[in-house]
Amino acid sequence: MKIAKELSDLVVYCRTVSFNEDSPKGNFYEMSSFPETKVERFIQNNKAHILLDYHMYQISRTYPKGQRFDSSNYDPVFAWNCGHQIVALNYQTPDRSMQINQGLFALNGKCGYVLKPECMRNNNFDPFDRRTLTDQRMAIALSIGIIAARNLPKSGRGITSPFVEVEICGCSYDNGNKYKSKTKSSNGLNPVFNEKCEFDVHNPDMAFIRFVIQDEDMFGDPNFVAQATYPLCAVREGFRSVRLKNAYSEELELATLLVRIQKRIIAECEDEQLYASIQVLREKSQQLAAVVSNDELKMKEYEHVQEKLLQLQEDRRVRVERRRIMNATNSSSLLPRPR
Repeated sequence: MKIAKELSDLVVYCRTVSFNEDSPKGNFYEMSSFPETKVERFIQNNKAHILLDYHMYQISRTYPKGQRFDSSNYDPVFAWNCGHQIVALNYQTPDRSMQINQGLFALNGKCGYVLKPECMRNNNFDPFDRRTLTDQRMAIALSIGIIAARNLPKSGRGITSPFVEVEICGCSYDNGNKYKSKTKSSNGLNPVFNEKCEFDVHNPDMAFIRFVIQDEDMFGDPNFVAQATYPLCAVREGFRSVRLKNAYSEELELATLLVRIQKRIIAECEDEQLYASIQVLREKSQQLAAVVSNDELKMKEYEHVQEKLLQLQEDRRVRVERRRIMNATNSSSLLPRPR
């Protein structure tokens, strides 16, 4: 078969072979393709380590299952966490999965491969067991102050009544962390939120942070307005003006979200009893957030839990600051006195 030289120069020669679970290591030029369902079976059967070992030496591709007639997408994060290098998605669908994909490859200017995090190069690493993290000091307490937004686009029904959702996506033990702000009625120009949330992220190198602006309609239902998705390792501390994007990850002119980012290493400051209390309240908050709609009693309980959670997080922040000052004082007292 004749092929134009210009086309052949672009081809990377990899021979596609069937994946053999009993003998996963093949030749360097061989690759395998996995439907999303096959990857899910490995994960459900606690065999993710087989995929991780395979990807130490081989390249693979995952693709959506055939039943996705609506061109919907699967979550690419679980495939990346198992080491898959080529995660094929339905690019025509502007959903959460595609937005996370765009966020990951923003790290390298949307060109080429992104280097695996260092923790994934450890032979004992398991993305579903945080005990396999070799450096427990990498866990952070991430504090986010949601200050204000400006120039939010309309969702199609007139004046926007926005609220902000902040979500952490990553390894299974970091997934599910989500916060929802209060709604600012009929103000899409310059809504002020002045709210604060905090997440414990045990593997920040493999985590993403998502900011989503929703418009609450007259029935209390959310309508997508804008979003911004970034790898957590690329997010810097301090006051940050987050450029908001549409569902296709295209920047919206002048639309921004002002936030304040703070990171603390958990291992340096954690009180076990305080940490346990925070985790219990955080789980309760997530459960309530999933069922709160127009139920006034549930909403009051949710707000009460949020207040208690914020108080405990503030107590932790104060303890950290006191410990830092005490350590600095003790260190200075040990220095030799000038003669």
